[in-house]
Amino acid sequence: MSAQTRIFTANNLALLAFILLLALNLRGPVTSFSPLIPEIAANLSLNGSQLGLITTIPLVCFALFALLTSKLVRHFDVYRILLVGTGLILLGMLCRAANGYSTLVVGVTLIGAGIAVGNTLLPSVLKRHFPLHIPSLTALYVLMMSIGGFVIASSSVPLSLWYVESNYAESGWRFALLCQASIVLLPVLAYFFIKQNKPTKHTQSDAPHHSDNKPVPPSKTSIWRSTTAWQVSGFLALNSFLNYVMVAWFPSILIESHFSQTTAGLNLGYMQLAGALPSLLLTPFINRKSVFPLLCLLATSTSTLSIFALFLLPKLAVIWAITFGFSSSLGFILGLSLVAIKSKDILEAAELSGMAQLLGYSLAAIGPVTFGALHDQVGTWHPLLLILGLVAVMWSMIGWKVSRPNF
Repeated sequence: MSAQTRIFTANNLALLAFILLLALNLRGPVTSFSPLIPEIAANLSLNGSQLGLITTIPLVCFALFALLTSKLVRHFDVYRILLVGTGLILLGMLCRAANGYSTLVVGVTLIGAGIAVGNTLLPSVLKRHFPLHIPSLTALYVLMMSIGGFVIASSSVPLSLWYVESNYAESGWRFALLCQASIVLLPVLAYFFIKQNKPTKHTQSDAPHHSDNKPVPPSKTSIWRSTTAWQVSGFLALNSFLNYVMVAWFPSILIESHFSQTTAGLNLGYMQLAGALPSLLLTPFINRKSVFPLLCLLATSTSTLSIFALFLLPKLAVIWAITFGFSSSLGFILGLSLVAIKSKDILEAAELSGMAQLLGYSLAAIGPVTFGALHDQVGTWHPLLLILGLVAVMWSMIGWKVSRPNF
């Protein structure tokens, strides 16, 4: 086995450390906001539409910057692009902790741009360095995303309350957001351990290869004309829509059902932590073509049932948080694996990833702001949960289609 496909070499371990520490910051900076929404809304006098906009801006950035990032990889070193993306996340988290609605907007915009870089390029990095381990390493970095989401989301309210109690302050949400920015320093530090060892841009390993290892030019066929690309993008689109609506408004839904703010935030943390379970269970099965459709069915049907169950039995919200977190993360892993597996080379992987995230997050961006505005109008989450359940049914249908033969 070549050095490029072995994991346990010094260079590959350094690369994995950077990838996994970066993945730790690809979910938490967004999910950490929603448990603090009631406090931020009261402190800054924000309405549902303004809060919905704040939760939607990162999704718009995910879409727009994913497309831009997929083009930049042809001209710049992929690791320097990733470092810039990490820096944007850090700067955005610091800016978001400042005072005022305008700094919130600027901060979440920078965070969204930085996360888009990581989301787009990590499948390409796996395609380049670990082509024989794509499913298992995809599951591993999604595991790190779930851990980061849990740690940051579940610590938001406790950090805020500790600051208020210790300093007799009116609010502590700025302190909580500022503390959470420290975790972004980890991939920045890890980058410098691989700086001298990583391959340079446009090396032999970056190019598509025939079986005789001779480089060939990238395909001239537009990714936008591929039926498979549209199917993968549609699958990821509805997964993103459901996930980000739930992450944005799940604590508010629970508070309406008479849960405390702390309990609501903790349940959101459980949802994020449950996203780690598919990463631990999926690896032995994902490469089996006969099992892949069943995994898609498991992901989509469990998400659908969780949403309807939250409508019918909100007192058992902790169970529905766990089942939804598990199934949504499972669908996410399946979608990301499809991006890498169905691509011919790392350039096509970047293009398909950019397309899927452009379409996916464009649709997902509609969700939080629309549901926030609708809640302002109807005054309750109950009918909106039914609408969300119907979207989950649509996701189930697309998932069954995209997972059928020709995988």
